[in-house]
Amino acid sequence: MNLSGTVSGLSSSGLALTTLGVNLPISAGATSFTFGPVISDGIAYDVIVAAQPSGQACTVANGAGTATTANISNVVVTCSDRTFNVGGTISGLTVSGLVLANGSDTLSVPAGASTFTMPAGVAYGSSYKVTVATQPTGLTCDVANGAGTVAAEAVTNIAVTCTDQALTVGGSISGLGSATGLVLMNGTDIYTVPAGATGFTLDAPASPGSTYAVRVQSQPPGMTCSASEGLGVMPTHNVTDIAVACSDEAYSLRGTVTGLATSGLVLSDGTDSYDVPADATSFTMPTAVAFGSRYTLRVQRQPAGLTCTVSDGTGTMSADAVTTVTCASTSYTLGGSISGLTSSGLVLTDGMDSLAVSANATRFSMTNALAYGGNYAVTIRNQPNGAACEITNGTGAVSGDVATVQVTCGTSTPPP
Repeated sequence: MNLSGTVSGLSSSGLALTTLGVNLPISAGATSFTFGPVISDGIAYDVIVAAQPSGQACTVANGAGTATTANISNVVVTCSDRTFNVGGTISGLTVSGLVLANGSDTLSVPAGASTFTMPAGVAYGSSYKVTVATQPTGLTCDVANGAGTVAAEAVTNIAVTCTDQALTVGGSISGLGSATGLVLMNGTDIYTVPAGATGFTLDAPASPGSTYAVRVQSQPPGMTCSASEGLGVMPTHNVTDIAVACSDEAYSLRGTVTGLATSGLVLSDGTDSYDVPADATSFTMPTAVAFGSRYTLRVQRQPAGLTCTVSDGTGTMSADAVTTVTCASTSYTLGGSISGLTSSGLVLTDGMDSLAVSANATRFSMTNALAYGGNYAVTIRNQPNGAACEITNGTGAVSGDVATVQVTCGTSTPPP
């Protein structure tokens, strides 16, 4: 006589049932099983789980009994996703007020805590992203390894580091030489740069999430200095990648505009912005850019009823740098796939906006929409921690939603 039953909820591999010395592997997605003719009249049977599937827990109902003259088919195996704790370590938390969040799940962390575990478990295969919802008074806390996908074990490697050191924004200076007179500013903090300087540091906003805007307040005589990537939202760590380039040559960042039938379009390059009038066919940014400095032209504000896309919006300033702005009434998304990304730190950019990608992500979608007919170019602004990624299918013309960009990550450095 046959011994069989039904299976529900089995989404992963690894399940094995056993009875009467017979071990039966069950494939992921199975909805039924049978041991075949393993019993006869009067034989006692007991179907049990010999091995649980990865990330799930299965139970057996109606699994035990004594065979009669009929087949047994009422054994029921029910599987469900297991949940796992998400947590890690905390250092430097000397005061109360820190609140961590994983989606809608929040945790108030007491002063002096050295570890934490989020209250709600996360199901196997689901993603998590632990962030700082509220900073403690007088401290700034940063989360490392905070995002990923739950495997068949608890997450314990998230690291929250708190410090009372004020955050800073800074970066490199090139081309200044022996010149004096360069003055940089961020908010109310002003820094007179000494001759020969190759770097700078300014005070950051008081709290993460505030906007910083590093700009040149005064130029050295006979030179133009420009700050690249000087505008952004303050993270929970110091900003060190602003580049100030100085040169005795400077050129206007300009380009063409198509399809702009209404007003409202505002373009920006760092802290420099320009309100483009309706029906304009060209533009010139107000502030000249130092020769050799990086520029990043973005759409700061879209016109009503249109989506405008910047093509060739990033580069190194030359005498003939020209960009193209295309506006259309229909907009499309830009994204693609990611493989091999096991750490955080990857930042993608398409010239208009930047996207920080979580560890273990397999897909991405840029924030800004693209106009029909515009060109796109996805590049890597920051490589992930301890790894390197490269992009294929990263450029093209927009004729619909773009989902073919591929980001491939590994431990080796990609070719230049």
